[in-house]
Amino acid sequence: MFMLKVSKFEKKLVWVTSGVIGASLIITAFLNVFYFKTKLIFRPDELMFIAMIIALFPPAVVNFLDARWKNDVDNNIPKMLKELAEAGRTGITLTRALELASERRYGALSKELKRIVNQLSWGATFDEALKSFSDRVETKLAKRTAVLLTEIHKVGGEIQEVLETVSKHINELQTIERERQSQIKPYVAIVYIAFFVFLLIDILLIRSFFWELASLQETLQSAGGFFMGGAVNLNQVETILFHLSLIEGFYGGLIAGKMGEGSIGAGLKHSVILMVAGFIAFFFFVWNPIF
Repeated sequence: MFMLKVSKFEKKLVWVTSGVIGASLIITAFLNVFYFKTKLIFRPDELMFIAMIIALFPPAVVNFLDARWKNDVDNNIPKMLKELAEAGRTGITLTRALELASERRYGALSKELKRIVNQLSWGATFDEALKSFSDRVETKLAKRTAVLLTEIHKVGGEIQEVLETVSKHINELQTIERERQSQIKPYVAIVYIAFFVFLLIDILLIRSFFWELASLQETLQSAGGFFMGGAVNLNQVETILFHLSLIEGFYGGLIAGKMGEGSIGAGLKHSVILMVAGFIAFFFFVWNPIF
């Protein structure tokens, strides 16, 4: 399972870089449409879509990998606390117990435990090493665990019962959270269903109504007849509905992320998926119909 720790600075750097590249593509498309008017491989709408994907895809990947890393750390904390409690029964100190724990396999947490041990060996205090750990991981559970271990280290004495109780409590909280996520999944699916229904209605409107209306308009004009009502600009209609599908996909994805994972940033991957699906649908069924 590939995961990656990404700092806040690195996330901002990815956002800025992606945004600059995306904005430059949009500016290029506008300059070509209004000034240079050279023939491009992609039409302006397609260039704008590519620019939006370039601006959103890297941050979505970064947020996804960082979220997996943080989840892996949090999922291994209860196991680590339980084994620290078992080590405490043998009479060894908490610092020594952490050293032993750093040699075990706790996924992404193992590397962080080794960093704690290294800091302690370099002369850092226990409080400083745990504070640095909580700042790096940046999850609520990691911060609470760091505070807990710091207080236990200060108090000393029998630590195994406290650690076992906390480990059990965290396991229960994580079980509740997993149940909540499983219950909320249908609502995330509803966002996807709503988007694809919206997309289907758009395509059916264009192909069954606006195409026929434009064809009727051309037939009447060629026969010298008069078309009641304003002229239908088919390209403008297709452009408006395509833009609406992109807006629907972008905000629908953010809502799915907020409901499913409690974070708007986690919704970027849903936004990219929905927007790409909308582009593919318009490309193959409206702009270059395959049937």
